[in-house]
Amino acid sequence: MVHLFERRVPAVELAERIASELVARRAEAPAREQERMDSAITALESICFAPFELGEELEAVPVESLEELTFSLSGELQLRAASAGSAASTASILRTDLLGLLARGKLRVTALEHTRELPDVHLYLVVEQLARFAVEALEAFAAGRAIWKKTQVGGAVIGVRLLTRTSGDPRLALTLGAAPGSGRSESWTFPSLEVGAFARAVIDLGRSLARTFVRRDRSQTHNLRLVEFRANLREIAEMCREVGRADAIVNDSPESYRAYAREADPKAPAAPPSGRVRFTPKWTAAVPSIDLRSTFLCGDSFVVGSTRELCCIDRGSGGIQWTRPVAKGVSVLTPCGVARFDTEGNLTLLDLSTGETRVNMRLLPRVGAPVTGAVVSSPGLPRMLVISEGKRHLVGVDLEAGEVLWRYAARRAATFRLRRAGRLVIVSSGEQALTAIDVVGGDVVWRYCDRLRFAHVAAVADDSLFALAGDGAFVASGGTRLCHLDPWTGSPRWSVSLREGARPIAPPLVARTTVLVATLGGRGTRVSAFDKRTGELVFEREACVGAAAPLVVDDVVVLNSESGELVALDAADGSLRYRHVFAEGADGDRPRRLEPVLRSGALFVPQNSVHVLRPSDGALLGSVTADLVPDLVRVDERCDVYVAEESGHIQAFSGAARAQPSHLRLVRS
Repeated sequence: MVHLFERRVPAVELAERIASELVARRAEAPAREQERMDSAITALESICFAPFELGEELEAVPVESLEELTFSLSGELQLRAASAGSAASTASILRTDLLGLLARGKLRVTALEHTRELPDVHLYLVVEQLARFAVEALEAFAAGRAIWKKTQVGGAVIGVRLLTRTSGDPRLALTLGAAPGSGRSESWTFPSLEVGAFARAVIDLGRSLARTFVRRDRSQTHNLRLVEFRANLREIAEMCREVGRADAIVNDSPESYRAYAREADPKAPAAPPSGRVRFTPKWTAAVPSIDLRSTFLCGDSFVVGSTRELCCIDRGSGGIQWTRPVAKGVSVLTPCGVARFDTEGNLTLLDLSTGETRVNMRLLPRVGAPVTGAVVSSPGLPRMLVISEGKRHLVGVDLEAGEVLWRYAARRAATFRLRRAGRLVIVSSGEQALTAIDVVGGDVVWRYCDRLRFAHVAAVADDSLFALAGDGAFVASGGTRLCHLDPWTGSPRWSVSLREGARPIAPPLVARTTVLVATLGGRGTRVSAFDKRTGELVFEREACVGAAAPLVVDDVVVLNSESGELVALDAADGSLRYRHVFAEGADGDRPRRLEPVLRSGALFVPQNSVHVLRPSDGALLGSVTADLVPDLVRVDERCDVYVAEESGHIQAFSGAARAQPSHLRLVRS
């Protein structure tokens, strides 16, 4: 006997069918193949099959719901009797075995007191497709999107529809029916289901189905298809908890944290140079395999990182002060020195003047996401480094004591994006919550929950916190919302939705009276401004072509575009203050980072060269003409400019004000 999809086929009929097919195709085959076909036909006709008793009858095995739900799914499978000697395989290799899961059965749907039954379907394939639809429905629900999908699988037709609603939570419509050509015409639609109830019913049925397969055949524990199916169910369960999470926390004692925030004293901005500035080359250095993220300017030292070593260059003369071999990793500049975190989990603190090791610690290596962190150095607080480790942890490291003070665990593996706010660090990790952690003790001070995910750096200014919540924040699909919170209590003040398909390219920009969001669309960068007190839309306009790096200076929004265009808008009304179009070069000549640098009242704009201008009116003050693409620009307090290219070359320029030409005039005595 041969079992195929749980259907018995007599071996004699199978041999006769194969032999007849070989005879029919013999005439079209080459001569050499004809000889092989003749021998196969003779062998099939000479086989004698011993009589065999059909002793493996199928029996109905129920797949019951594990929980009592208002909307539930259950079923029934036609399986062979369990073998007494059945045991799990001792092999450690997982292999895909779909045929072992293709048993036919029934699917039952129970909604309140009504039950519907869909017979003769491949139950595993149907439930697997329901699990895929559950994931898509939960993602669409969180993003505020509508979905309408329909497919045919396993002898059934499945459809889900989720439409957005102006008020209240959207409802899901589930359609189940027999596949065309099956001889059945029944079809049912359950029009008003909660998305979470539908997902929980799919999880319940999926787990019961997996247990049924494993109990009947222990070897299914090594079925890769079933292992991945169980992992998908766990993911759906986690998504259900995220959608329905209600663990928001409001801080009732904000004064102790507000005291650590710097007072917003209105400091007068530094006056830009009165005349033009000329730049002369100081020194040039070559660093193979340079890492621009590990390149810093600190005091009289210019620290340059690469994949194999760190070196410190005297910023005045260009001479090398020290070099230090390092493993592959990332570096961050701290008040106690340069911290290096490698891929093996070793955290090393190097002295900035000598390059010697001050602290050496062992942490969990970062897995699955980039290393991110924040430096704590404020009066009244210990000198600390908050850094991500492992898959889903943040740790607070005391740099002077060289020990871990606390460890915070996120719900899932994520990329942490941090923002300091006095004694708090605001954590955005792609979850549907924004969390504030005490940097000293690691306690969760407040937590703000939203249906959308927070995956962007928050902005803190003027006793206000602004955060973007959306479908990954960088993805154009789904909704995006700007939230205004109290940074010390976590209580919401207002929230507004951006236009559909908005794709933020930077954190919120805070001006005097408005908060601005730069988004990227098909026509370029667009700027939307909202009133800081009420959240009302003040203006919305196209700014420039292509993606741009924005910066707020006083009440001017400066956008440096990848198309070679620099645009400045008034942050209060959106009017154009000035615009420059710099010479365009080839795509390879565009800098990696377009962020303008504000230093000593002047704005340093990286394009094909570094342009210096006055931010208030856009007057050009000078230009740094280098042979390098300014992938990284650093400026010190003397307006000396340091330009680094990703190829591994660095150039330093000294800046000196050029005196205005004198004018002769007649003085009468």
